[in-house]
Amino acid sequence: MNVEAGTARILTEAKRVAAILHNCPEGSLAEHKTTAIIKDWCQRFNVPLLDLGLETGAVAFLDAGAARTVAFRADIDAVTLDIGIRHLCGHDYHTATLLGALAVLSEQRSELPHNVLFIFQPAEENTKGARLILESGLFDRLSPKPFRLFGIHNRPEMPVGQVGVRQGALMAEKSNFTVIFTGRGGHGGTPELCVDPIVAAAAFITGVQSIISRNASPFLPAVCSVCSIRSGSEQNYAPEVAVMTGSIRTLDHALHERIADRVRGLATDTAAAFECACEVDMVREVPAVFNSSEMTAAAREAAVATVGKANVVSPDPCLGSEDFALLGEAIPSFFYWVGSGDKSKQNAAWHSEQFEVADGYLDIAIPLLVHAALTD
Repeated sequence: MNVEAGTARILTEAKRVAAILHNCPEGSLAEHKTTAIIKDWCQRFNVPLLDLGLETGAVAFLDAGAARTVAFRADIDAVTLDIGIRHLCGHDYHTATLLGALAVLSEQRSELPHNVLFIFQPAEENTKGARLILESGLFDRLSPKPFRLFGIHNRPEMPVGQVGVRQGALMAEKSNFTVIFTGRGGHGGTPELCVDPIVAAAAFITGVQSIISRNASPFLPAVCSVCSIRSGSEQNYAPEVAVMTGSIRTLDHALHERIADRVRGLATDTAAAFECACEVDMVREVPAVFNSSEMTAAAREAAVATVGKANVVSPDPCLGSEDFALLGEAIPSFFYWVGSGDKSKQNAAWHSEQFEVADGYLDIAIPLLVHAALTD
């Protein structure tokens, strides 16, 4: 199969649909126009859709009459910020990538070594989408279920033309926590009659800063951050409640559990020291994205076929998180990073108002997924 020729035939149209998607950003679980565009494309290339009973997102199955099925996943939602809803993480280009790969593969379906499952997942930004896919029973409906799953994400720190292939932990396990201190409100002029939760919260936040340095090896990346605090509204009234939220991110699960225990213990002990009541809610949001050695070998083969050995790099992992990891717990998986940066300038990070995907990204990403589909 001539992957490059197939990509060349569809590339202009894929870039056009990327532009359309970019200009109709939709937040998590509200991707209705995006879903309609995806479904129209699948029907155009005669790739049947599977009904999962979801309001947004789409899944298509390309039946090549093969014994095994390879799956691909792209996220489709935009980022919701104070400035509004915008495509500031490149999910519009991820969607266009998978649509392009679908078009190329559909033209050669009789030559494919595997059937291909295309998952256009909603709601990655709020980490609900992968769970919805799993709860729909998608993988249980396929017999046999896919033997491997590939995901893809742009990486602005890497220039267009590079593909990131890394074995092991790639993105962080993440837990969110909410800590509530309840004291006794009163007048700001009589603090001796109050139990001030703000002072207790300040002590807790200060204590959190030493959790990583005192509990984690410097060779194991980890972050524990308090990201919001809400308490009080008046200058002369001591509030009754302080609410703090934050997150824990690690690549190592055992370390993650230790840090979570330390947050719980610190919250409980700090509240007691300041005579406050304490509530701690710790929610594991997603596991770490992990690329196995077997999957890495297949992924590297496809990457080398796409950009050549010199342009396949092994970037450091990051402590961002991805709900792709939940799908990866059900099926052997690999997550690619594909360079989206412009070599001629400083490239803005994901979720920045200045974020953009450089021209040429689809020229690499589409054939990468096609090569991955053809890999034994």
